[in-house]
Amino acid sequence: MDRALGPLFVLLWSSGFLAGAFATRDVPGLSLAAVRLLLAGGLLVAVAMVTRARWPRGRREWRDLVVTGVLIQAVQYGATSCALALGVSAGLAALVLCLSPAVVAALGGPVLGERLGPLGWLGSAVAVAGALVAGLDHLDDGGSIAGLALLGLGLAGFAGGTVHQKRVGAAMDLRTGSAVQVLVGAVVLAPLALLVDGSVVLPHTPTGAGALAWLVAVNSGAAVLLLFVLLRRGTAASVSGLLYLVPPVTAVLAVPVLGQPLEPRTLAGLAVTLVGVLLVVRASRRGSTPTPTRGTAASARRRSGAGPASAAARPAARSSGRWRSVR
Repeated sequence: MDRALGPLFVLLWSSGFLAGAFATRDVPGLSLAAVRLLLAGGLLVAVAMVTRARWPRGRREWRDLVVTGVLIQAVQYGATSCALALGVSAGLAALVLCLSPAVVAALGGPVLGERLGPLGWLGSAVAVAGALVAGLDHLDDGGSIAGLALLGLGLAGFAGGTVHQKRVGAAMDLRTGSAVQVLVGAVVLAPLALLVDGSVVLPHTPTGAGALAWLVAVNSGAAVLLLFVLLRRGTAASVSGLLYLVPPVTAVLAVPVLGQPLEPRTLAGLAVTLVGVLLVVRASRRGSTPTPTRGTAASARRRSGAGPASAAARPAARSSGRWRSVR
């Protein structure tokens, strides 16, 4: 993996929480998420058309993309944007979403047939404890319980969508699949924005417009494309490891950019959570024994030598023009 691209990816991904905090000062949370996803979806559709990507075929593929789009795009981004609008700090938002590997690992047993093991459960407990410490610090500073609840909802949507994607979407084309999922999120959130906000509100200040443009062009555009590049040059595991750097980087950048102080208890909760998540990831890599499902059967055949080379040997391989999902 290119050493320069990794830090750049972390900075771009972290900047999304900062831009979201700026934008929600000007635009209600649901409107921000709806407009962001609509513009980002159009951008991804253009990328898919230019690169002649394969579009979904059949009712089952479309259904699976819709389900994942509702969970990951609509629920996660809608809830997180509303939480930021209620004053939740960018660092805390990044921290809670960082719990997703622990939640996914816990759900992997009943849904995917993957055993977490004692170390994994210990890591999950440690990660949740760290998030609770940071959350209590937020409440002590006058933060709202509703904001924390919305972050929990966003985490549930992201984790649930990730598990569903892992179960059914192993062969999804990353370009068209992402475009469909993002547009599904926009379609779901736009009516909610009309109902709650009275209309789909657009930014009315240069700061709000700039933050929205950053979210669309940089986070949903450049950062996603950079993610694809990293996946093609490295492994999914090495790239996912970069995501664990997002919460601390976000929390540190929020101090000068947003003026959000980094309290000692928040910092302690951040450190504890990261330790827990890393324990879960280590346990998952060491003892995962997935039961083949519709999304994993092809991967199992490749690992056994019955098919093409595995993703570890050819990360993010293109086959007949298809960029396969690595989720």
